[in-house]
Amino acid sequence: MESRGRAIGEALLLLFCSVVMSNVGVASFIAVAPLMLFSIRHGRRNGLILIAIGFIVGAAFSFIVGGYAGAGRLGASILMIDLYVPLSLSAAGMVWLSTRGGGVLKRLLLSLLPAVLLLGAYAAFFCSDRALLEELMLAVENAFAVIASPLLEMVAPGIDIGIIAYFGMLAIASFVLPAVLCGICASCFIYETARHSRESGWEEKVMRLEYPSDAVWGFIVSWALVLLFRFVSVPLLIVLAVVNVAGAWTVIYAVEGFSVVFARIRRHSPHMRSMTLLIVVLMVAILVPGINLIVLLGFPLVGILESFFDLKKLGGNGYEDHS
Repeated sequence: MESRGRAIGEALLLLFCSVVMSNVGVASFIAVAPLMLFSIRHGRRNGLILIAIGFIVGAAFSFIVGGYAGAGRLGASILMIDLYVPLSLSAAGMVWLSTRGGGVLKRLLLSLLPAVLLLGAYAAFFCSDRALLEELMLAVENAFAVIASPLLEMVAPGIDIGIIAYFGMLAIASFVLPAVLCGICASCFIYETARHSRESGWEEKVMRLEYPSDAVWGFIVSWALVLLFRFVSVPLLIVLAVVNVAGAWTVIYAVEGFSVVFARIRRHSPHMRSMTLLIVVLMVAILVPGINLIVLLGFPLVGILESFFDLKKLGGNGYEDHS
């Protein structure tokens, strides 16, 4: 009975942390991580249940705080958009826990699949109701005008707020999947590091991470299509879909790039931990202007080059396949 009470108390604490994180900017993208940690001590099934409860509680909190009660179709549509990331990440957490033992690349793609399907459902829903879509875009434009109009008037007087808001929405729509995948990668890495924290070989597993050699074609083909669409006219939805896919593959190879950088550093600093390196990289990218661009471009580039060259240079040691 005492152990059950302790488990309930731990679940409530992790649930509280998750709800708080879901309402704190960038932290919302790793809000599912605390809930995933529950499965380490209390089993996969209980972890899945807590993730589901976490999403329900978070959705109820958003509904109440956002004042969506009686807001009509437009309010319901905005709530749907607000819940896209939490629902995608919760589903990804469940998939990751349910595919334990599989390869990293396969698990990442499976974890991203709910977000892809949900995004397709959203696109179909809004495109089927043009009036609602126009109403939603007008609401976003008005909100953007209230927030950004004073600054824009100082920088560029007379600028068309509607055009700026439109391109802002396109930019957000272009990077939905990469942003969600970043959250998935971070959350799953936190979970796996905690799960293997007592294993002496965990850091070596991070160092030896590599994907199947033919996976690089996903990156190459998707970005080739992005370049092609600069010269060939295709529907906007297709362009947005391809850009999202290309961005997702970029994030995937940024993960391998991180593994390469960690392996190189580990050769000279044997006591360096992968989680420490990740925290340092994130802090530097956030606090030092210009470095974030190097991180965004550098890690995927290193990951791609690893597909063709042995950048890790681990001597005569063969790589264990953790793809």
